[in-house]
This record gives sequence, structure tokens and C-alpha cells, in this order.
Amino acid sequence: MIIHPMKPEHYDSLVKLWSSFPGNAMTGADSAEGFSLFLKRNGAYCFTAFEDDEIVGSVMAGEDARRGYVYHLSVKRDLHRSGTGKALMDKAEAALYNAGIEKLHLFIYSDNPAIEFYKKTGWHLREDIEVMSKVLRGDKCMGTGKP
Repeated sequence: MIIHPMKPEHYDSLVKLWSSFPGNAMTGADSAEGFSLFLKRNGAYCFTAFEDDEIVGSVMAGEDARRGYVYHLSVKRDLHRSGTGKALMDKAEAALYNAGIEKLHLFIYSDNPAIEFYKKTGWHLREDIEVMSKVLRGDKCMGTGKP
């Protein structure tokens, strides 16, 4: 497995990978235009894993100069528990740390089985805060995830 910086030309393969997981919601922010804009601002924290020229995993992360955020982490199903997800997260976390970010957050549906992966890799499930959202643009669900 080889990990490279994520590029705009990876988009179609990444959407296919991201959409293959029921717990991974796709929204209007994941449009080709939104993806390209995100990479322009946060490309230093986004990585794609390849095996024999095939995309087998990815992590999409970013920062706001104060906190880091993980938006998508996906690994091809037959490579779960292979270390690919951890390698991708380690790469994104190191890049964010080197940029001066001290704390990372991610938002995950409470029924997503990936919660156990995150716990095993040092993430803490917060029970002291609630998340509120407000849609400012007609953000429609693109895939099979929850809107």
C-alpha cells in the first residue's frame, strides 16, 4: 500500500468508496465542486491509499486554524483490520499536528460501527456536548447515508 496526497482526479473513485459504507453520509458538500474547493483549502491533510493503482482507502481532514476535523475515512471492506485506516489517520494527524493543531474532532452517527476503530486509535467519545446543525444551502443527501 502506498499513501499519496489526495488529488481532484481521485474524486470519482473516492465517491464510489465513500458511498459503499452505510454509515458514511454524503451531502452536497461532497459534490465535485465542493471537493475541489475543500482540497484547495485543506489538501495538506487529505490522503489516498493505493494498492496496485487502485484506490483502497482515503482520509479527508481539514482545519480552521484552531481545531482539526476529520470528514471522511474509508477503507475498502476487504482491507478492514489491515492497518490501512490507521496509517491514513496517522498521516492526517501528523500533518495537522505539524500545522500547529492541538485537538481534532469528528462527527459520526451513533450507530456507525467505526466508533470502535476510533476508540482503539485514541479517540474519545464525548458525552458532555451536543451537536447542532443548520443547513444554509439546499444540501441534499447524495448517497445512502442519513441527510
